[in-house]
Amino acid sequence: QGFDRPASPRPDTPRKEWPIDAMPNAEKLAKKQKYFDKLVDLCVNTPNALIICADFVASTQMQDIRMELRGKAVVLMGKNTMIRKALEMGHLAHPDAGMDVLRSNIRGNIGFIFATNCQLDDIRETLGKHVRDSAAKSGQVAKANLSLPAGPTGMDPSQTAFFQALNIGTKIVKGQIELVSEFPILKQGERVSPS
Repeated sequence: QGFDRPASPRPDTPRKEWPIDAMPNAEKLAKKQKYFDKLVDLCVNTPNALIICADFVASTQMQDIRMELRGKAVVLMGKNTMIRKALEMGHLAHPDAGMDVLRSNIRGNIGFIFATNCQLDDIRETLGKHVRDSAAKSGQVAKANLSLPAGPTGMDPSQTAFFQALNIGTKIVKGQIELVSEFPILKQGERVSPS
């Protein structure tokens, strides 16, 4: 005995097909072309620029940076494929500008800050003002070393099971848990574990 596949619930309904004119419309193409022209123009006419990594940067941080740099520099973000295409087109138009080297280094969540009316040090100073500490999330690569210092924790003795589960040496002194030695939690460059 074989098993028959059940009939589709509504055989009279037509399948959805992709529209024949799936090309981007003229408005989208014009928007992309404007972005390409802007990036190439800035690369050719603005010699000073920073390539920034925007990993773990909140939108409010970006907004504050843009507002502070307004009039001094141009912050330009975009999709990597669009940036690569713009730099490829720019390299064909201006082969001596070195955009092919720049194109080969487009990886990750990056953007550009072109210094139009200021120095690069001013931009670095502005970026430094807006750096914020954030909590490490599981799976991310640790940006710094972090460890629990040896000494009193302020926790009562009923919570020793928490430290035993993580293999952290403890002793009880004056009714509270005390760490025997410094315990490293994060090492720079390693992935953050869930525990």
